[in-house]
Amino acid sequence: MSQPSKTIKNLLLVSLMLNVFLICGIGGGIYHWLVNAQPAVAAVNQHGLRQAMVQLPETRQRELRQMLRRNRADSQPLIMAGRQARQDVIKQLEAPTLDRPALLADLGKAREADSALRALVDNTLAEFANTLPQEERRKLVDSLYFRGAAKGKAMQKTL
Repeated sequence: MSQPSKTIKNLLLVSLMLNVFLICGIGGGIYHWLVNAQPAVAAVNQHGLRQAMVQLPETRQRELRQMLRRNRADSQPLIMAGRQARQDVIKQLEAPTLDRPALLADLGKAREADSALRALVDNTLAEFANTLPQEERRKLVDSLYFRGAAKGKAMQKTL
């Protein structure tokens, strides 16, 4: 009877070591996660207008969001037209025979819809920038047009 008791003791010892290993691993992972946690804004790779909004004060962010929401009704048809044109492009490319003129027409429709949408957003941005003081406009320019190494090079050229 001594043999089964020795086997059980060995299994319990292995189980205990495995449990300790798992608990320490989970605890270390949680500790690492909590210590290295960054704010949600910094964790998201933002670009363009979203990055610009993050650089502005909260009240200005809210104003810009409201202006963009007001333009939502005007932008929806443009978004839908661009989406439909891209779906038509996909259909053209998946077709057994390629109709090049139809493909070019669909690509042109998508480009026109995207350009019109961009113009609408640009007009809204210009209207918003008109309400900003110079320092906030400078932040807007920095976040929209200068990033990383390009920012340093562009700033050196202006000096």
